[in-house]
Amino acid sequence: MQAISVFEITNQENFEAPTLSNKSRSETRELNETQETFRTEMFVNETITNYTKLSFAIDEEFKLRGKVFNQDITGVVVKNTYDGYFNNTNGTLILFANRLSSDSISDFVSSEFNLNYTKKIFDLETIMDESSDVRKTQFKNVRIQTLNGSSLNGSRVNQTELYELMYQNGDLSQIAVTYPINNVEISFSISTSGAIVIFSTMENTDILTLVEELFLY
Repeated sequence: MQAISVFEITNQENFEAPTLSNKSRSETRELNETQETFRTEMFVNETITNYTKLSFAIDEEFKLRGKVFNQDITGVVVKNTYDGYFNNTNGTLILFANRLSSDSISDFVSSEFNLNYTKKIFDLETIMDESSDVRKTQFKNVRIQTLNGSSLNGSRVNQTELYELMYQNGDLSQIAVTYPINNVEISFSISTSGAIVIFSTMENTDILTLVEELFLY
């Protein structure tokens, strides 16, 4: 399972590709009543077609209640590593990381290279139309009696009467689909917040192909 987030340049007309280089930044935050240093590092790797591969090493707080050296703690600093891909043509940033880490990395790249990013929001209905099967739909703000949210699970759930009822009385927020790409069926979920979770085993280059196809909508 792989979490993906996609960020696009806000103003494409004024985009000029920056010269990417290794970057690092540190900040101090209080943790366990102690000033801890949190470091973010970016490393520039090889070019793959239109993309430059990036690697990130980030100090992140992991919530944890425990005791160290007879002192109570509420969290620890964990160094996590993530991959990313920068599109040298249009500046799109594809991050192989969870939502919170992706937001942090996007802010870091934005500030270091003077770029203005916004998270890409995909057209869920178009993706469903192009999918070979819709396995799950989730709704929020459902206005049916006492319901305020609901999900449908199964096969081709978007072709059911229940889906139409939910669609007419709520806001579609997430889908899980089987999708054809490069003559292979892959499974993933995608939400209106722009978060993608891929369930199939895929090479990074194939994931880039998938994102590019979805990005065109």
